[in-house]
Order: sequence, then structure tokens, then C-alpha cells
Amino acid sequence: MQNYYEILGLSNQANLSEIKIAFRKLAKLYHPDKNPNGIEHFAKVLKAYEVLSDPNLKASYDYKITYHHYQSHTYTKTTAKKHNFTEQELKRRKYYDEHIKKYAKKYAEQTSQQPVKSNYNEYKYILFATPVAVLLFLLLVTMATPNNRLEGTMKNKEINLTDSTKTQHDKKN
Repeated sequence: MQNYYEILGLSNQANLSEIKIAFRKLAKLYHPDKNPNGIEHFAKVLKAYEVLSDPNLKASYDYKITYHHYQSHTYTKTTAKKHNFTEQELKRRKYYDEHIKKYAKKYAEQTSQQPVKSNYNEYKYILFATPVAVLLFLLLVTMATPNNRLEGTMKNKEINLTDSTKTQHDKKN
């Protein structure tokens, strides 16, 4: 990562006035009108000045620099560690690694074999079929049970018919 403070020759705690002074000094040296060979360096100086002169960009840049410095510092610390394991510790680690791989494989198989969740359309069919089934059931129940009122009127008609036929038969005799 390119450090804009180093490009301007300043410390990381430089204020705005120090940044302006450093930029003007370097601009006189590397400006393309005065130094045609310093175009690339002048572009770097100009970019550094643009970032460091804006308070919001400077705060953001300072945060990035601090974070980058912290990351590189912790990286060197962690990579410098050397682990010395006993054979017993290595065997224990190998044992757990094998079991973790085995259970991970089982878990992957289980998740791949799980049934697919039902679709919304299936629920629509259930919601449609349930009332239809209830209506059919009620229709069957009403057809299967004897209708006492209907049977009673039929018996009365039969009795009336038999009575009228008897009276007619009696008249003939």
C-alpha cells in the first residue's frame, strides 16, 4: 500500500498546513513544466495532496493506514510462531480430524437426502379437495339414512289407496 505521507515526506500526524507546504515544495520540483522527467512522481504527489487535504478523505485514509499497519504487524507475529507438538498430540489431532471428516460427510449426505419441501400448489389442492370430500360425505349420509317424513307420507298414501280400493270393492259386492 502506497503511503501518501511518505510521498510528501511527512509524518503520519502532519496537519493541513504542513501538508500544503510539503505539496508546494514538491510541486515546484516535479511539475511537468519545470521537470518533464518528473511527470509520474508529480502525479503521485498530486494524488497524495488531494487525499490528505480533504478532511473526510484524510480520516478515511488514516483509518486504512492504521488498519493495514495493524494487520501486517499481527501477521508477522502469527507467522513467526513455531508449534512443537508431541507425537501423542499429533495422533490426537489426526484422530479428531478423521472423525470430523466422517461426520461432515454424513451431514452432507443427510442434507442432500432431505425431502424437498412441498409446493404451494399442493396446498391449493388440499384446500379444494377437503370441502368437496365433506360435501360428498354429507350427501352419502343423507341418502343412507331413512327419511321418516317421506316414508310416513308414503305409508299414508298406501293406506288411503287400500281403504279406497276396499270401499270400491265393497260397493261392487
